[in-house]
Amino acid sequence: MGYSRLRLEHRSEPFFKKGSENSKKLRQNIYKKYFGGFRENKNFPEYSRPTLLAANCQPLAANNTMNNNFDPDYPQVKRTYTPEEAGHEKRRRPVSRYSVKRIKKKKPNPGVLLLVLVFAAIFAVTIYLIASGKSRTELPADTTDYFSDSVTDQTVTTDDGLPYTVITVPSEQMYYGDLILVNSQNEYFFPEAAEQNIVDIKSAKNEYYGLSSYSTGLSKNVIEQFNTLCTDYYNYSGFKWMQVNSAYRSKQEQIDLYAEYTELYGADYAKAYVATPGFSEHHTGLALDLNVNVDGSIYYVESYEGCDWFRENAKNYGFILRYPDDKVHMTGISYESWHYRYVGTPHSQIMSDMNFCLEEYINYLKNYTYDTVCLGYDAATGVRDIPGGEEYDGGVMIYYVPCEGEETKVKVPKNSEYTVSGNNVDGFVVTVK
Repeated sequence: MGYSRLRLEHRSEPFFKKGSENSKKLRQNIYKKYFGGFRENKNFPEYSRPTLLAANCQPLAANNTMNNNFDPDYPQVKRTYTPEEAGHEKRRRPVSRYSVKRIKKKKPNPGVLLLVLVFAAIFAVTIYLIASGKSRTELPADTTDYFSDSVTDQTVTTDDGLPYTVITVPSEQMYYGDLILVNSQNEYFFPEAAEQNIVDIKSAKNEYYGLSSYSTGLSKNVIEQFNTLCTDYYNYSGFKWMQVNSAYRSKQEQIDLYAEYTELYGADYAKAYVATPGFSEHHTGLALDLNVNVDGSIYYVESYEGCDWFRENAKNYGFILRYPDDKVHMTGISYESWHYRYVGTPHSQIMSDMNFCLEEYINYLKNYTYDTVCLGYDAATGVRDIPGGEEYDGGVMIYYVPCEGEETKVKVPKNSEYTVSGNNVDGFVVTVK
């Protein structure tokens, strides 16, 4: 048997490629329908694109040979067919092998867009800050943390021909440092850096002095210097009965203490011996009240004969008696033989040599500026004047810099170690070693 006519249609179905599995199945279906079963005939043509649709086929011959001249492009071949004849449903549409599935574009999510814009803005600001930070040439390469105890740094050498370099000091530094003046006219503002530098005395002290139950904390640098003082004191005399009776106090603790003294001894006594809350040196972590505790018996440092070495040498470790009996009219506080204050060297030595209280010393330093005359000090020769701007090879050079606003330009000699401390009044004190 054979075929008298085949209806053909060009269709670009990729699953009818020559030699494909679908092409083979198509041949099997045609043989089954028109020959009564499957038989492979190698003469049966395969096509890469046409879909063969067999309908109204009539036998040609008994040898079952196919017309090898069959070609779907011949003009006599009809290409009309119905979807049912092709084995498709009416709703199915032809699919091109080159067709692409169309995906509806979704509208962008407003929340995602907002998030992208926020991150882009943050990234842009970060880049700007980094770039602007690198362009700030007024600060030296070794810019220091101006909120450590009386900042110390080493200047760098430049080839600009000047004997000094210029550093920028923020106004907040004026309220912090070893030389800050806190009294009834100058309130303490509790700078955050200073508060963070307060440590518990018990955790940092050595075995050569004791603590009362009332003592709390001090500035870390003050504890280190007091440890050295008491160690040398013990090595010289074997004395180890010095006791820290009181040290750092918060503002609330000072309020409670003032109220307690007022209730026990009266308002006049409290005003004479207890500083007004917010105006006490004990807020700074630089002051400590001392006494002598010998087997439970308490003595004053000024009257106990075993404390002679301590009284004479405390200045060499940066400590002064803050409220002497001959300076009450300057300090506004009655004589306190127990109250010691750390100001650092050589300031404690200069104050002792010139019999200055801290109020006098802060005013005295305002006579010395870098561009006029600086204060020179040497332990062997004492104080002397140094012409401003000159290099000073021996001892220590000290001068005052008034605060200029949010930032102050400070001249510092090159190739020198220097310290910057605020005075809590109106400026800074620079100490060059």
